[in-house]
Amino acid sequence: MQPIEQDRTIKSETKYEGKIINVREDTILLDNGGQAQREVAEHRPAVAILPIDQENNALLVRQYRHPTKQMILEVPAGLVELGEEPDDSAMRELREETGYSSRNLRLLGGLWSSPGFTDEYLYCYIAKDLVENRLQPDEDEEITVERIPLSRVNQLIRLGEIQDAKTVALILMATNIY
Repeated sequence: MQPIEQDRTIKSETKYEGKIINVREDTILLDNGGQAQREVAEHRPAVAILPIDQENNALLVRQYRHPTKQMILEVPAGLVELGEEPDDSAMRELREETGYSSRNLRLLGGLWSSPGFTDEYLYCYIAKDLVENRLQPDEDEEITVERIPLSRVNQLIRLGEIQDAKTVALILMATNIY
C-alpha cells in the first residue's frame, strides 16, 4: 500500500459497529478550503486467490451473495484475521473454500475494492502446484467449487457469467500482466 499523502479528516464519528463492517462519517477538508461529509465503510484487509490446477483450470467458487440476491462465481477470498499475515490468510482461505493448499502461492499485487466508500484493501494472489489439504469451511458459507479452463475465463467475463470485481481484476492481473 502507498503511504497516506495527507489526512484531510477534520472530524470523524462512528455511526455503526458490526461484525464485518463499521460505518463512520467524516468531515474532510477540500482543496478549495471547503468541507464535505464522507461516509466510510471500514473493513479489515482481505485476500483473493486465483488457484490454477495442473490442467490449467481456474478453481472458482460459486456462492450466494445476499446483497446481489444471486449466486456469484468468484475467486476464493476472505478477511485477514487479526494478528494474521496476508500470506497465511490466503492459504487458509484457499484450504477452507477449495480444499487445496498451494506449494506455489505468489502475491501479484493489491487493490482497493471500492475506494469511493470503503477502506477495504485486497491482497491478490495466484496459487499453483495445488495439493489436497482441506480445512473445515466457515459455518455460514455454502460454496461449490467449479473448475473452469483458464482459456475460458475471459469469455465468461464478457458473457457476464463472472461479474465480481475482485475476480475480474485478479484474472486480468494473472493472465495479462504475469
